[in-house]
Amino acid sequence: MNELVKLRQQIADMEKQAAELQRKSRPAVLAQLREQMAAYGITAEELSRPAPKARPKAAPAKPASPVKGKKPVVSSPIKYRGPEGQGWTGRGTAPKWLNDLVAAGNTREDFLIRNDDAAASGSAAAE
Repeated sequence: MNELVKLRQQIADMEKQAAELQRKSRPAVLAQLREQMAAYGITAEELSRPAPKARPKAAPAKPASPVKGKKPVVSSPIKYRGPEGQGWTGRGTAPKWLNDLVAAGNTREDFLIRNDDAAASGSAAAE
């Protein structure tokens, strides 16, 4: 039991020493903080704001591996080309630009990319 009393007395003495050290060191620490705040342009208002929450880092991207029973996603080639260079694969809902042109009296076939057109534009681009 005597050891417990001694330990508690030591704890009380150390707490007093810590409080005294803190009281003596406080002006020097404050001076350092003010100096650093001035150097970095930090205001007291900035310090009173809550710190932004850190966003979790994104996991590194995994290489695509085929899943059993599912086919890999393959992008389709463009089948329709608009007058301003817009493209559409022919899958899914038709884009607004194509619907607008069809409503204006054109047909989808007017904007269909034909293989002979693609080959001609490909060879012209190569020259």
